[in-house]
Amino acid sequence: MTPILYRPDIQGLRAIAVLAVMLFHVNSAWLPGGFVGVDVFLVISGFLIVSILLNKKTGPSYRLTSTLSNFYTGRLKRIAPAYFVMLIVVSLLAAVLFLPPDLTIYKQGLNKAAWFNSNNYFASFGDYFAPANHEQTLLHTWSLAVEIQFYLLAPWLILLVPIKALKWLLWALLLGFTALAEYRLRALGLAQDTYYGLYARLPEFFAGGLVVLYMDAANGGRRHPWLGGMWLLLILAAAAIQPRLGHFPGVPALLPVLGAALVLLHPAQGIARQLLVSRPMAWLGKLSYSLYLWHWPVLAFLRYYTGAEVLDLPFSLLFAALTLLLAMLSFYWVETPLRVRHTRTKQALACILLALAALGTSKSMAKINQALSPAPLPIEYQRYADPATICHGQIVGDCLKGDLTSTKEVLVLGDSHAAMLNIFFDRLGKELGFKARIITASSCVTIPGFDYQRIGEWARKPCLEQIANAGEYLPKVKIIFLAAFWSWQFDSPEFNDALKEFLAKQSAIGKKIYLMEQEPLLDRNPQRALSFRALGLHPEVVISNKYKEVNSRLNDYMGKYPAVTSLNFEQTGVFANIPFHQGELLYMDEHHLNEVGATRYSEMVGDAFKKIMN
Repeated sequence: MTPILYRPDIQGLRAIAVLAVMLFHVNSAWLPGGFVGVDVFLVISGFLIVSILLNKKTGPSYRLTSTLSNFYTGRLKRIAPAYFVMLIVVSLLAAVLFLPPDLTIYKQGLNKAAWFNSNNYFASFGDYFAPANHEQTLLHTWSLAVEIQFYLLAPWLILLVPIKALKWLLWALLLGFTALAEYRLRALGLAQDTYYGLYARLPEFFAGGLVVLYMDAANGGRRHPWLGGMWLLLILAAAAIQPRLGHFPGVPALLPVLGAALVLLHPAQGIARQLLVSRPMAWLGKLSYSLYLWHWPVLAFLRYYTGAEVLDLPFSLLFAALTLLLAMLSFYWVETPLRVRHTRTKQALACILLALAALGTSKSMAKINQALSPAPLPIEYQRYADPATICHGQIVGDCLKGDLTSTKEVLVLGDSHAAMLNIFFDRLGKELGFKARIITASSCVTIPGFDYQRIGEWARKPCLEQIANAGEYLPKVKIIFLAAFWSWQFDSPEFNDALKEFLAKQSAIGKKIYLMEQEPLLDRNPQRALSFRALGLHPEVVISNKYKEVNSRLNDYMGKYPAVTSLNFEQTGVFANIPFHQGELLYMDEHHLNEVGATRYSEMVGDAFKKIMN
């Protein structure tokens, strides 16, 4: 086995990979497939790891135990110090800045990230009221977890399998795991589980390993200087068009993987090589690990503060400056010193201490949050109802609210925007003499034909079950209320078709249907805004007018279906000073009322609702 010499172009390839990922994360419209930069990293990792192990294996002084010891020590020095420093710093900031419920969710992810298991955590993660994915400060650790898990497997595979059989085995594993990912994506529809799964990313590592096995033959054959540049263009093309190829990874991942593998197999020449080995690209390549570590937490914190997924220009510039600064501090003060300046014992001890500090931070975060953050609001401001008492995603009791002795029953269906009206219908029902059966599910409008495939995998089963449960009561009632996060639901053409079919069918059999128009939307979470103000920051909460567009669409249904009425209660003045009413906070987040808000809402619309029920 010919030793793999230093390849300066690999640093340039790393730079391209990390820049692609960062551009995609800042604004996916800039580089829609920029996430393939992660796959390029994994190919490079497979290439380097397999080359190191094979050269040790074929060396004259090879011993399995010493090779394993040196390998794991080297990987620990490379990954762990900067990683655990990042976890500690991010955790301390989260303890100060996050609301208590958000901090609880963060701690769950931290405990998984500290053990390099966050890919499995995020593969099954699902909580409608958790911070959005773009605000999950440790979401990026999934790829590092995948890499560490590969490191645990790779030495045994490479060192114990004969070299002659290794090439065939890696090909078989590459194709087999790609086929498995395809099956789970296309046949089972498990997009989230597959995206974060180790099995779906192993082909990238194996592709890098195969480059090492084919390297001698490639170097001994005829050189084609233009090949490396062409394969580099293949990576850039993948970063531009990848989303058009469908669910990822699976077969679509082979495009950037092939490009990265062939760049490694046929080093670029000419202009392409000049780009890859240039000083700026080499420098960014050296920083690439720290850039990856820090760019996402910085971005997530800024999004948590602003409430915007796409940052404006000032915050984008702040993101770039903070990321570069933190990456440089990480590289020069943490990565480099712990990797090259200390004895192995001191390095191992430093890594262990950092890991223990990260785990210790997890246990002390609640105390830090209580000491430095403003006191949390009472529970009635933090939720729209007690989840243990409502039929949201599950059946609890008979799902009835209001006057339970009344013979007049209505059915309330929808997603969490219908669930937040449990108190609303309970108070109005008791006041006006009717009972309401409320059956809802997260992200899911509980009507027949709802396109459940587009919602999170964690929400699909409860959605289907609640649709079936609601279907049992549809024939028994004459009045139906529908409430939903219409601003989100109407983005789906399939949902629009299902809603129209439902309205037409129920109208034809004499049902009276009321569409609860969407309450005003806010541009940011008001609870967070209050918390930030207590810390001396000054975020402003303003109304997002998108809700008016969807309410106009709901009004259109009244003309198409005579039995359908669209209900809007803004004229009561309940939303005149949102997110407050008479000094009390009405909203729990950007688009859900809290318990106080649902109560005030019912009080303000009582007279108008009396006319509806009569």
